[in-house]
Amino acid sequence: MLLTTFRIDYPILRTALTHASDIEITWERSDLIGDGTHRMLVWADGPAFGTFESGLEADPTVKSPTRVIEFDERRLYQLELTAEGRRASVYPTVVETGAILQDATATDEGWDIRAALPDEETLDQYHTFFMSRDFDVELKQLYEDWKPSYCSQPRFGLTDRQHEILVAAVDEGYLDIPRSCSLAELGTQFDISSNAASERFRRGTKALIENTVYPNDHPT
Repeated sequence: MLLTTFRIDYPILRTALTHASDIEITWERSDLIGDGTHRMLVWADGPAFGTFESGLEADPTVKSPTRVIEFDERRLYQLELTAEGRRASVYPTVVETGAILQDATATDEGWDIRAALPDEETLDQYHTFFMSRDFDVELKQLYEDWKPSYCSQPRFGLTDRQHEILVAAVDEGYLDIPRSCSLAELGTQFDISSNAASERFRRGTKALIENTVYPNDHPT
């Protein structure tokens, strides 16, 4: 498989993010329903939720959002794409081609989408999709002969990104006493915000504990 990272000037949520330049979006999941409905779960990180939600109401690619979970500077939204959003969405192509969407983040500067594609023909198919819709797209990274983590060494339930940040946390001294680096510095290493680094680190730590030292008979 090919592991790719694209930077895309993607219209989905562009209006909402333009209203709130301090917000970073992290895609959680998408669902395609038989009647043509396309729903997304996305995390929003940042301080400007008021302007972001005003932007959501004005955004032509999504319907009125549902706020699912709320923390101080982090919220989970369920969004349904409008007809305009569905026409722009690459996710149906992801499903059709058998690609694996690793992660996707967005700011007012665009979307970074990381996906594993079956072959070069599929890569050409994605390029054609973006260009036919006049999306500005940049292929930032391309790794050939990539295998999912479950095909190589054990990862104990970690995603590749979670594995990377946990290893970096050890290498850079985040877990030392006293600490030699901050989560913000780890985030800079992976070109993500400190909030996104914190969430990735916490999710990775949780997955590692649950798949190693967590008792099998512990009540859930």
